[in-house]
Amino acid sequence: MELIARKEYVNWLERYRDNKIIKVVTGLRRVGKSTIFDLYIAHLLKNGVKEDQIVKINFEELENALLRDKISLYKFITDKMVIGKNLYVFLDEVQRVDGFEEVVNSLFVKDNVDVYITGSNAKFLSSEIATLLTGRYVEINVLPLSFREYFEHFKNSSKDKRALFMDYITYGALPGMFMFETGSTEQREYMESVYRTILEKDVLKRNSAASKQLVENLLSYLVYNIGCLTSTKRITDTLNSNGTKVSYNTVDSYFETLQDCYFVYKADRYDVVGKEYLKLINKYYVTDFGFKYYILNNKTVELSQILENLVFLELKRRRFKVATGKVADKEVDFIIKDNHDTIKYVQVAVTVMDDAKLQQELRPFHQINDYYPKYVITLDDIFVKNHDGITTINAIDFLLGQEL
Repeated sequence: MELIARKEYVNWLERYRDNKIIKVVTGLRRVGKSTIFDLYIAHLLKNGVKEDQIVKINFEELENALLRDKISLYKFITDKMVIGKNLYVFLDEVQRVDGFEEVVNSLFVKDNVDVYITGSNAKFLSSEIATLLTGRYVEINVLPLSFREYFEHFKNSSKDKRALFMDYITYGALPGMFMFETGSTEQREYMESVYRTILEKDVLKRNSAASKQLVENLLSYLVYNIGCLTSTKRITDTLNSNGTKVSYNTVDSYFETLQDCYFVYKADRYDVVGKEYLKLINKYYVTDFGFKYYILNNKTVELSQILENLVFLELKRRRFKVATGKVADKEVDFIIKDNHDTIKYVQVAVTVMDDAKLQQELRPFHQINDYYPKYVITLDDIFVKNHDGITTINAIDFLLGQEL
């Protein structure tokens, strides 16, 4: 299968190259973490790094079974060190090594060793990384293919960009999907197998007493309510009222696990007037909509919810800090900050062709007493671009790279 060039992640790794920090590549299973290593190694080789300066070990491969012992692994790597030359070490599925953190931390203190790692399953979820690597790392979180990556891969097909967009939101964007024909039985079976693996190995294994049906009910609630304000208490009450007896602490624990394995992301809620984060009620977004068939049991998700979810993920790809907003008694879909803490406000709507809908989207902006940029993102192809300083942009153009 032709590798899809994921330039943003290659460039991101390059920015941290030779810095004294461990690069931890995280993300949902089958999101393409190993492939990003391959792409980055190819980049290094094209830019003057020699093959003998690169060590790449995938611990899933049987030929590397002996290196799953931490002492053997450490000796194997340090034997390849040469004074005066940088050594680039890529450890893929490193959780297969018992005590891998000792190896990684020991390599970290060596001169001229640049360490990159990935991992999956319950031993390598995000909440454990900080403890294991004692603050010496940067986390590079990988998402499924962006629409821009997807479009670049399929742009020479017979479909126009709107038809490709509909395929993208219908079938999902895990890179492995593209071994198969779009919409095929094989593609559906692949997505189901990934979903079941995440459920069994990352969620249920982490919570040994977890009920599979309960976790699936929780996921169904989350996906069906994408873009809706919710809380652990609200979900607990809903599940109990539907006959699923569960405690608040159990739901809270599952919530944490679903976030740790990158199945869902939480957007905190920010009070624009009060200038504070509201801790109890948030929004949640799913990492890939290709899973919705297996989660929702034939229920449908509104296009407005899917679009909001896609915009959230795209904002994360662009390294914005993303929150949802409260303005008095109204809501702003997203409040985003860049690395300089510059604020922008974003509303998302399938259409603003109807004036009443347009005014509904603009109304929260009128109650914000600052001059930070404000945007409405819509699927409309025809729209007024500026409403008294509030900019409207097309959603597909935004997903293809248009800047805010």
